[in-house]
Amino acid sequence: MIGSPSSQAAMIGLTVFVLLCGGVSADSHSLRYFYTSMTPIPGLPEFVVVGYVDEMEFVQYNSDQKKMMPRQRWMAETQGPDYWEQQTQIALGWEQGGKVAIQILTERTNQSAGIHTWQIMYGCELRDDGSTGGFFQYGWDGKDYINFDKENMVWVTPLTWGEITKNKWDQNKALGQQVKGYLEGICIEWLKKYLKLGERELRPVAPSVSFTRRGDSHRLSCVTTGFYPQAIEVTLRRDGVSLDESHFDGILPNHDGTYQTHKWTDIDPADQAKFSCEVDHSGLKEKMVVFYERKSVSLLPIIVGVLVVVVLLIIAVVVGVVIYKKKAGEKTGYNPAKTSDRGESSSNSSANA
Repeated sequence: MIGSPSSQAAMIGLTVFVLLCGGVSADSHSLRYFYTSMTPIPGLPEFVVVGYVDEMEFVQYNSDQKKMMPRQRWMAETQGPDYWEQQTQIALGWEQGGKVAIQILTERTNQSAGIHTWQIMYGCELRDDGSTGGFFQYGWDGKDYINFDKENMVWVTPLTWGEITKNKWDQNKALGQQVKGYLEGICIEWLKKYLKLGERELRPVAPSVSFTRRGDSHRLSCVTTGFYPQAIEVTLRRDGVSLDESHFDGILPNHDGTYQTHKWTDIDPADQAKFSCEVDHSGLKEKMVVFYERKSVSLLPIIVGVLVVVVLLIIAVVVGVVIYKKKAGEKTGYNPAKTSDRGESSSNSSANA
């Protein structure tokens, strides 16, 4: 975190900047801080600081707690009381500067009514090739106000009324040297320290890639999930040719700190072309290519079903025949006549006559 802003606040009333975090390249690491001051709103802190290493929030401060707090276990376990006290004091200084800035800018813009925000984003980037980058930007009510061009050592503003601040800051050569020195030196040193401390949690995690297609839907989606950091390139191809009409749903966070994204296109179910999904991410040794495998209609279940029916019919016929014969035997069978004693006597008498 950059040092106390008291001298800057006295000189220009600490104007502000609001820029959402821009993405960094896949082969780089970054340290970024976001400061937000606002006019008082019940239930919300007037000042908030959030620090990020890559996409991981690692420190936070707000005006209700009045204390810089760790957001990762590796920060809580490695930094002692002196570190947190120093960071708290720096945040307190920026909190007071934010109040002054809002007061001055509401008067300068003649916008005393309503809710106003003063924001700052600054940080540095360390690329794999050893080169570095840095930025320091201010914003007012969600719009770009003024930013530092460290190569030319000047401040740049898109606003006419921002020229007042620009002229004051350009004349203060010491201020420019201080910001440039921080971005190119101190910030990079701290970034390296934080990367070492959080090495296990900050290491790249390779994505898992799969195709999904629900039922008879024409939408074919390449689902890429479980990757970190969030910088990733996903390309849908048809017979090896990139699909320009594919749709990208953005990068969303998972509950475990990793990210997910979907890229999809509409296809003709009768299209027999080969569809593939190509993924490039820092967690992969090389680009991953996954092919869409159509689910062919198997005849096995039909054959099995037919055989079952045939067997059941045969069993039914055999059982029917057995039952039929049994009943027929009961109706047409005979009982042998019994030979009486009287009959035998008669025969004997005839024979003797």
